[in-house]
Amino acid sequence: MPELSPGQLRGRTIAVTGASGNVGTALLRRLTAPSAGVAEVRGLARRRPPSTAPYDGVRWHLADLGEAASEREVAEFVEGADAVVHLAWALQPGRQPDRLRLVNVEGTRRVARAAAAAGVDQFVHMSSIGAYAGGARGVRVTEDWPTTGIPSAQYSRDKSQAESVVRDVFGRHRGTTLTVVRPTLVLQPQAASEIGRYFLGPLLFGAARALPGAVARLLPLPLPALAIAFVHADDVADALERMLDRRAPGPFNLAAEPLLDADALAKALGSVRVPTPEIALRAGLHAAFTAHLVPTEPGWLDIGTQVPALDTARARKLLDWAPFHAGDDVLRQFVAALGSGAGGPGALLRPAGGASLDPTGDPANAPGPRAN
Repeated sequence: MPELSPGQLRGRTIAVTGASGNVGTALLRRLTAPSAGVAEVRGLARRRPPSTAPYDGVRWHLADLGEAASEREVAEFVEGADAVVHLAWALQPGRQPDRLRLVNVEGTRRVARAAAAAGVDQFVHMSSIGAYAGGARGVRVTEDWPTTGIPSAQYSRDKSQAESVVRDVFGRHRGTTLTVVRPTLVLQPQAASEIGRYFLGPLLFGAARALPGAVARLLPLPLPALAIAFVHADDVADALERMLDRRAPGPFNLAAEPLLDADALAKALGSVRVPTPEIALRAGLHAAFTAHLVPTEPGWLDIGTQVPALDTARARKLLDWAPFHAGDDVLRQFVAALGSGAGGPGALLRPAGGASLDPTGDPANAPGPRAN
């Protein structure tokens, strides 16, 4: 198909929402490289990032997608863009689901409508493994698996609804190629402190910085066994670049091998697995969440134990994509950065007392952008 032919990235204007976050920074590393040949990279964020790599060379727009007042800025942001990559997503405050929905679902609607009105050639929407329905634990599913989400998880419900929004908007605008991306858990060392703050909160994040020491020696993991995979943010960015380069339509699963069961997960963390009934873990998490000891609502555990594994054959075939990093290595690198309090430049990725990792020169990153 003509739209899958590489070489369409050069000379284009690419607008990226959520450009200062985990996946956003990895994508900026690629799009701003001279070898990518992109004419202009635009970034949308709530706060202006520092004038250092990978944020320099980007035309920044500042807006909160949860506010109706953002619509004027969003319209300017997408005007004249060849492609919009929508990565923006709020993970906290987990105790305010209505506020999260305003950013994640209604914010997606604002960006999608603005992009459609501007006549962009391609809209790339970052969804998640969390959009998939449960019922196939450990079974690798293709992109036609139902995307009705895990009902007990706010994140999953919002991801499912956001996909419905973009399908509805672009179903009425046939001139725009819609690309939906469904990665497994996305990690990179630069995002360790950000993710630690989001999911662990001050108390547990302080303890987690001892990993992989005494705190992690005995790791409670749910019964029945887990089946989980990871993927490096740079490998996701590589896939996104290929989707843009080929103007590739449709949904794509992204994950790296190996698929880890509970024993393999504990081994990757240097821990000893303590099999624990899922109901006991959920009760403990619910109690900690209710007591404001952690910011993570119990639905996240339901996602981890119910979502299927991902079949990535479509991305490998149509994009010629293969992750550079093994999933267990991704996890080990991330945990080491979490334990040291490392992070990256910018308000979101800022380190928690550890090193500020160089986002372009860190050997934990994949090789630089490929030449077309």
